[in-house]
Amino acid sequence: MPSGARRVVTALVSSATVAAIVACAPQPPLNAIRRPATSLPISPPLVREVVLGVDGLIGGFNPHTLADLAPLSAALAGLLLPSAFHQESDGQWVLDRTLLTSAEVTNTAPFTVTYRIRRNAQWSDITPIAAEDFGYLAAQMRSQPGVVDSAGYQLIDQVISRDGGKTAEVVFTRPYAGWRTLFRYLLPAHLLKDAPGGWSKALDAGVPVSGGPFAMTSVDRSRGEIVLERNDRYWDTPTQIGRIRLRQGSEAAVIDALRTGGMQSALFGRPNAITELLLREAQLGVSPTVVPQPVLVSLLLRPASRVLSDERTRTAVAALLDRASLIATGVGSGPSAALRADSEILAPSAPDYRPTAPTAGVPVAPDPDLARRLLTDAGYTRGPTGWERAGQPLRLVVAAPANREPYGTLAARVVDQLRTAGIDAALREVDADELFGTLLGPIAPGAPRGGTAELPTSATTPDVDIAVVPQPAAGHPATQLESWYGCPLVVPARLAPAPPNPAQFCDLTLQPMIERALTEEDPAGTVPAALDAALWQHAVTIPLYQPVSLFISTSQLPDVVPGTPLEGPLDGAARWQLRP
Repeated sequence: MPSGARRVVTALVSSATVAAIVACAPQPPLNAIRRPATSLPISPPLVREVVLGVDGLIGGFNPHTLADLAPLSAALAGLLLPSAFHQESDGQWVLDRTLLTSAEVTNTAPFTVTYRIRRNAQWSDITPIAAEDFGYLAAQMRSQPGVVDSAGYQLIDQVISRDGGKTAEVVFTRPYAGWRTLFRYLLPAHLLKDAPGGWSKALDAGVPVSGGPFAMTSVDRSRGEIVLERNDRYWDTPTQIGRIRLRQGSEAAVIDALRTGGMQSALFGRPNAITELLLREAQLGVSPTVVPQPVLVSLLLRPASRVLSDERTRTAVAALLDRASLIATGVGSGPSAALRADSEILAPSAPDYRPTAPTAGVPVAPDPDLARRLLTDAGYTRGPTGWERAGQPLRLVVAAPANREPYGTLAARVVDQLRTAGIDAALREVDADELFGTLLGPIAPGAPRGGTAELPTSATTPDVDIAVVPQPAAGHPATQLESWYGCPLVVPARLAPAPPNPAQFCDLTLQPMIERALTEEDPAGTVPAALDAALWQHAVTIPLYQPVSLFISTSQLPDVVPGTPLEGPLDGAARWQLRP
């Protein structure tokens, strides 16, 4: 072989040998981060962070359950979960084009609404947001006890998936003008439908994936901190800030951090006169914004109770309660005092609010003489230790969700008022999931509900007579009316009937008017004043006031405007801009 050829062969063999050695050596993965060849350290990009002070990190994060109906969970839902429509300040419902390209009535017989989902809308784990999520939420809201405003979902017959899941066709059993209020805060069906703990527990520790501009990356209750990071897989306009850190502290500590620059904003969920005094003394140079919460603080006198199923006894108990004193206890001379609730349905902050409460008498003012007459008519006598019948004391259980002020404090005050009037009353503060899902849940199958029917005396009857609870009051009025006071709606035989309302109240004389308000062609869902007034006479719900939050932002976070009560104080956080 000529020498030139030998050199070529040698070079080829050497190259092959080197290539083989390289191939056998461990290689980095294809997606490995390739760092420049330098010994200088690389600093991560600076994250623009807003620290938001809060006075409590309580409850779970499911915005559809009464158990989690708290100021903070409602405020966070809009940043993490997608919605079909949003409510504007004038009460109008506007299509959310970050999620949908359209939503319209496409058939009237049967009444059908078609939602078309954006192709690029996805959960932060890259699962598409799809018709399955619409169907999951509808099924849960129709079947689970203790949910917020279930009536509209009770009208849904089926949710049909089309176009590869990117079109949800929702078929109703009856026309429903309030359909735009449905499918707020969609939940990830692919994760929750088989999650341990199910509907009521799956979101207690946090929201696992996001369909909004932020993602929840950390919940540390022991340290009192929640962290939201920019959702890098969000398909619409990215947020201006990279992180919101919610940090729990006492009111004094939070206000001091606002003053010294350690926090840029704060949300006080239960402000009182002391809160307002501390803010004035801090001289922050900015005024707090009053944000009404989407609830009423209410007393529920349950017809499902063996004792209070008798309307005479129920009215007598209402006549022994000092509503004005309870309101004063709850508001603590704070800004909530301006929102006394004198309607059974509408919140004082609602655009169409008007008082319907009686100007005097039960249940707006105590009337001991009336209570004495009614209890005597019901067979009770006043003994040396209190009211009794057939040798048994008149005993009532007053319940409230644990660790959810002001409900526990108010429940204790109710107990004190009843004991003073000669009624043996006991206080029960229980886990919120247990209270709304079990104790205020359905009674035994076949047992009559509410009204004047006699309830069974078996152990299956709920053992809560009075509950101090949040009553949803900022959405679609007719839907709120049916959800809180209506009988379960009649549904096709293949669908299970919905659970009763928390009081298990069902008045067959009022029900036709309630259903007419729900299904008539009125997008505003107007409730007749006469119907609202009639509910006061039944003494089932005694609304007290609408609680408010105080939201404040410093000059580092300018031009922040909270949303409506339903949208919450953090509405618009995706557009916040942080000044240095």
